[in-house]
Amino acid sequence: MSEEIEKETPATEDKIKEAQEQALRLRADFENTKKRLEREKSESIKYANEKLLVEILSVVDNFDRAMTSLAEGHDPAKVREGLQIAQTELHKILEQHGVETVKSVGEHFDPRFHEAVATAESADLEEGKILDEVQRGYLLNGRLLRPSRVRIIQNKT
Repeated sequence: MSEEIEKETPATEDKIKEAQEQALRLRADFENTKKRLEREKSESIKYANEKLLVEILSVVDNFDRAMTSLAEGHDPAKVREGLQIAQTELHKILEQHGVETVKSVGEHFDPRFHEAVATAESADLEEGKILDEVQRGYLLNGRLLRPSRVRIIQNKT
C-alpha cells in the first residue's frame, strides 16, 4: 500500500502545482481585466461630455462673432438677432441632452424646485404664487440641477 501512495504522490503533486499555476494565471488575468476596466471607466468619465461640448462650440462661435460685430460697430439690431439665434440654438442643444427649465412664474411655490429670494404683496394674486423669476432653474432628466430663484406673493393679513 505504501508503494501505491508513493506512485500517486508525484502525480498528485504535479496536479497541485498545475492547479496553483492556473490559479495564479487566473488571478493575474482578473487583476489585468480589473485595471483595464478601471482605465476605461476613467476615460469614459473624462470624455463623457465630449459630444455635448462639440455641439456647444458652434454656439460659442456665434457668440464670439456677435462680440466681434459689436466691437466693429455693426448694427446692434442685427447683432441682437444673431444673439437670439445663438440663444435658441443653445437651449435646443440643452433640451436634446435632457435639460429642461423649471416652471415657476404663476406656479405655486414648491421648495423642491424653487428658492424664494424675495417676497412681494399683490391684491390680485394668490399668496404662495410665484410672481417672477430672478434666476431660471433647470432639471436634467427630471432631476434638479439648479432651483429657480423666485419672488413669491406673501400678503399681510
